[in-house]
Amino acid sequence: MTHQWSRFLKVLGLAMASLLLAPGVFAESLDNRAAIGELDDIKAVYDVRKSDPRALDMYLKAIITNVENLEKEGVEADLVMVFISHSVKFINTAPALETEADYGSELESIAASVKTLQDLGVRMEACNGATRAFDVDNDTLLPGIEPVRSGFISLMGYQNNGYALVPVYD
Repeated sequence: MTHQWSRFLKVLGLAMASLLLAPGVFAESLDNRAAIGELDDIKAVYDVRKSDPRALDMYLKAIITNVENLEKEGVEADLVMVFISHSVKFINTAPALETEADYGSELESIAASVKTLQDLGVRMEACNGATRAFDVDNDTLLPGIEPVRSGFISLMGYQNNGYALVPVYD
């Protein structure tokens, strides 16, 4: 009975492992060639307006995956992120005490994701109107995030210079 139970657990474990690995295997065989076509490079601007740091953290991680997937597709990416509205409260080194108390681990993860994205070549800007509105000192923005006069003007400029808009809204 013990041998049968051991064998059952081993088979069950292998079955569960194969189910857990299956999504990754299937994902590796997917591509976006129908959308990308013959493009060698792509330009996009992310309009980031997340009011929940947990959601911002999740989206930043998803964007990291996007950048890595574009590389797998053989596409050179020229990407910019513009932080507008509430999102500026989560991309600085001196968050409000309540924000720090409620979301400390998420803020650390956001800072790490911002650094990873920058290392992958993604440029970042923060709207000065938003930093003023949410009482964020531009000098405390995470390293590499440049304050700009207006996030809206940045978005207009990038779009008029051929960047596709990627909305990251609530």
